[in-house]
Amino acid sequence: MLVNSREYKASLKALEIEEYFDLWIFRPIGFIVAKAVQPIGITPNQLTVLAMICGICSGYVFSIGTPQAFLWGAFFYFLFNVLDCSDGQLARIKRSSSVAGKILDGAADYVAGIAIYTGIGIGYVNYVSNPAVWWVLLVLAALFNIIHSIVIDSERFRFTHHAWGRPHQLSNDLEYYKLELHRLRNIPGTWFERFVLNTYLVYLNISRFFHKPPKNPNFIYDPGIYYRKFRKLMKAWTFLGPTTHITIIIVSCIFMRPDIAAWIIVVPMNIYWLLLVLIQNKKLKSLHLISNPNPTIN
Repeated sequence: MLVNSREYKASLKALEIEEYFDLWIFRPIGFIVAKAVQPIGITPNQLTVLAMICGICSGYVFSIGTPQAFLWGAFFYFLFNVLDCSDGQLARIKRSSSVAGKILDGAADYVAGIAIYTGIGIGYVNYVSNPAVWWVLLVLAALFNIIHSIVIDSERFRFTHHAWGRPHQLSNDLEYYKLELHRLRNIPGTWFERFVLNTYLVYLNISRFFHKPPKNPNFIYDPGIYYRKFRKLMKAWTFLGPTTHITIIIVSCIFMRPDIAAWIIVVPMNIYWLLLVLIQNKKLKSLHLISNPNPTIN
């Protein structure tokens, strides 16, 4: 059991940046799946593809529009997120994380997300008095889902950079993927890889809007002080993450009320985002910069 406990912890991201719903619901089940498939040679990328299939199935079932269909759609959406957790956990257990796997995982999330939001929209449209308002609300919820995911990724980059002194991952990823895209342009038959990379670069550039590297690499925040001041705030940020959205949608669809989920995402979650920004800015003003011992790392 001790070995299993250690192995489970090794399958996680740093606890400070993990989402609560992942830690308490989805990742424990994902870990069981990862351990179950490890001996039979299933790869993390195969789990990613299976997760995407579950997401597409969820969207299709939602589109049927009956109460029973919404229950099954919620089940497939739950299964999607379990598998979406297990692919990364399996990669960390096997120490086989790859750039291709990361991009595939991101692409699967967006394919599944489009299918699920479209399916919910079609399946629930007959239950609303004003279909136009329903579609506008749902599109706004989908857009804020994407924006909130970008924001939480940006905050993770910020925290790991300032608290643990890690290189600024966002900047590194941008440069790496630009070089990879340039390389693929000279290779015939790589249109799909180029399409995925271009899409991911758009995502990274939007992320850069929300969080930029320090302008002056000669000065940094004290890592220890930053960690103590922002550890709890980082956990608060995780409630803006994609798993929170997924959990809200799953619960609301079980009760056949996806409109409630859409309103929660559009209104309370954006108020929550604004409050976190205000708190974070106030905390940042209380910090003092110190000399950077290695100004080449930013």
